[in-house]
Amino acid sequence: MKPVIVIPSYWGRESTEPFNPKDDVYDHPTPLNEKGTLERALDSFSILKDRDFRVVIIGIATHPSLYKKCESKLSKIIKKFQKSLEVYLFSYSELEKAKQYFSQISKGELLPLLSLKGYSNVRNMCLLSLLFLGSELLILFDDDEIMVDSDYISKAEEDICEEVNGKKVLGKAGYYLRPEGDFYKIPETEGPVEAEWGCIKAMNKAFQIISREPRLKPTPFAFGGNMVVQKELASKVAFDPFVTRGEDIDFLFNCRLNGYEFFLDNELYIKHLPPKVKGRPCWVDFRQNIYRFIYMREKFKSQNRDDANYVDIEKFDPYPGKYLRDDLEDLIYKASNVMVIDFMKKNDLEGVKQSLENINIAKFKAKPSFNPLNSYLNFQKNWYRLTTEINKNYRKIKIFKK
Repeated sequence: MKPVIVIPSYWGRESTEPFNPKDDVYDHPTPLNEKGTLERALDSFSILKDRDFRVVIIGIATHPSLYKKCESKLSKIIKKFQKSLEVYLFSYSELEKAKQYFSQISKGELLPLLSLKGYSNVRNMCLLSLLFLGSELLILFDDDEIMVDSDYISKAEEDICEEVNGKKVLGKAGYYLRPEGDFYKIPETEGPVEAEWGCIKAMNKAFQIISREPRLKPTPFAFGGNMVVQKELASKVAFDPFVTRGEDIDFLFNCRLNGYEFFLDNELYIKHLPPKVKGRPCWVDFRQNIYRFIYMREKFKSQNRDDANYVDIEKFDPYPGKYLRDDLEDLIYKASNVMVIDFMKKNDLEGVKQSLENINIAKFKAKPSFNPLNSYLNFQKNWYRLTTEINKNYRKIKIFKK
């Protein structure tokens, strides 16, 4: 059965419009008056030897007032590729169709699982797109990437449902080649923030497994734009909707929590070409990391060590494991103080204020007020109800039109 390549595509206000604090925050949504990177991504599929696949574009806008414009923009882009690709759009119109169907059969209980708001919910709609089409294999791809290996599809399909070290391969991730060249390590900097925080060094240390044998091995990290997920795994394990960043790595935790292993495939690679983000101060992204790592750490802590599928934090070393232990607040404090000093030198009082606020957030605000593991497990129960219904009746639901 044809694999399905699913590509989320994020769109925001026109570049001439001012920032709106009510907009949803994503790394680099494309302004609706600009071309963006999606066409480049779809163009790159022409190098693939195996063309027997389907493509779904997930259309996301940063504000409800932009929903129709987003759909219209994507429809025009898709139309250019309909002769060369079997391509479908899933956006707000398709989301409404799905909600109408499930409101009739579930008394509304499953509707919160259907959302295009936030990275994790969008990834979950990628999983559901596979099931709506009745296919067996999902390839997650992002619109700021390009294919550079003509054998990518055959490599993505290899070893799926085979056993490695007693575990069936139902999910695996590849890696990104850097924009600067044909390598995957992140160029290291020696600035004072990195000296205290050490994220780039930790990531590059984790990336060392890419060059090691064997081809497939358990991995502490995954790139959400280069993942392969088989139908069984997509039906049983969801992305955690409360994770605002790093949903791809958190998904590995969710898989292992349910007894599934997730593997790195060191022959599966794409080229990552993200647009440059203009004018965003460092405290913004750092704040997202604070929420992300504290949430994931608390999720780890919520486990019962007697559970059959207890997930050891060591499986996530050196990255993100470094940021999931009890000294996380100390790391945040030291890195934030360096930012404060740097902003003071630049006479940037807002930067100083927000960097100090990051310390406050880490100490008092970032820890979830609920049990994150129980919350996820409750979500997963409904996820399985939802996917079971789709798998039984996907022909009847009829979400997609070409």
